[in-house]
Amino acid sequence: MLMSKKRWIHALSYEGILLLIMTSVLSYMFEMPVELTGSLGLAMAIISVFWNMLYNNLFEKLEGYLKLQRSIWVRILHAIGFEGGLLFLSVPLIAYSLNLGFLNALLLDISITLCILVYTFIFQWCFDVIERKYSLSQT
Repeated sequence: MLMSKKRWIHALSYEGILLLIMTSVLSYMFEMPVELTGSLGLAMAIISVFWNMLYNNLFEKLEGYLKLQRSIWVRILHAIGFEGGLLFLSVPLIAYSLNLGFLNALLLDISITLCILVYTFIFQWCFDVIERKYSLSQT
């Protein structure tokens, strides 16, 4: 298997929780059908799952190479790097799906990304705690 069971659990739980939150919030805020925000969210989640696995795999290798401790600052850098890469991939999808110009899609994506940045930090911190408690690193 190219990716460990832990990496699959991590990526799918991250995206599943985020998809539920963002679909509901975007549908409510923009008064759009859940089908539209859900479809956009699902497409972004699929892209994000693969980006998540790749990014976290590379991040853990860098973390090991540099012998970094998982401090708050390392997690902040981790979240910024992850969301920055995802922003590059998602702006065209948002622009196309919602029929927005590039600037409006970028502003919407930055707004979403700022919210997700907080979510990413909280999720990663909680995942670290759960991993230590249940020894997910052995799976």
